[in-house]
Amino acid sequence: MGIYKTEAIVLRSWVYGEADRILALFTREAGKVSAIAKGVRKPTSRLRGAVQLFSHTHLVLYTGKSLDIVTQGEAEETFSFLQHDLARLAAASCCAELVDRLTMEKQPAGKVFHLLLTALRVLEKGDPELLAPVFELKLLAALGYQPQLEGCVMGKHEGWQAPGPEVQEAPPVWFSIEKGGVLCPACAVRCPGAQAVSPATIGALGYFLRTPLDRAVRVKIGKGSLVELASLLRSYLAYHGEVSVRTWDFLDALRKSAPPSLQGLGRV
Repeated sequence: MGIYKTEAIVLRSWVYGEADRILALFTREAGKVSAIAKGVRKPTSRLRGAVQLFSHTHLVLYTGKSLDIVTQGEAEETFSFLQHDLARLAAASCCAELVDRLTMEKQPAGKVFHLLLTALRVLEKGDPELLAPVFELKLLAALGYQPQLEGCVMGKHEGWQAPGPEVQEAPPVWFSIEKGGVLCPACAVRCPGAQAVSPATIGALGYFLRTPLDRAVRVKIGKGSLVELASLLRSYLAYHGEVSVRTWDFLDALRKSAPPSLQGLGRV
């Protein structure tokens, strides 16, 4: 390709040699790209501001044999608020790590780029604890792995559908991680590993799937539903995506240490 321009988000950055950094970039045009920013750790480097972690940036690169080389750059958004808020930093790290681990090198994925950029933008005012599971669900959908939440995933059954969260005193809904969706009671009996999930959590999953991310993270969700939602999605990602995100434990610790007034801000 020679020299090319791209719009990118910096997913990861690590020290290389005396003054360089290796970058994992997620680009709008080409998906994930590995690159090196030479001399960027020098105080006089003009690239320093353009390749900060999580920055939304415009770069000029040269195609290399194993790593592309960043030659010019200008940051459009640096999301500096992340430096002063551990919860938001952890949520951003979770989103970036998932994109890094669930996408392949140089496979265009414009929807994923837009989703990640939207997540970083809404983090400034949105609930970081809620953003993580909402992003996980939407990333699964963008990659073609979204769970089936309406009809039974094991077959069509006349007259049965999963109850919505508005149904009063509804029984739990059965869900199979392995099969990838909800089950009718008859199929749940013969499905190893089927688990009972509250209708409120299934309703929240459906709402998040059909609602733009910037609106979805404004909803108020009870602590119990949030914990169940996070646990279900983590198990789903571990099975279907074979990933376990390091920042999940940190997000859990932050939630447990938060004042009671901030633990569960209402109900869906």
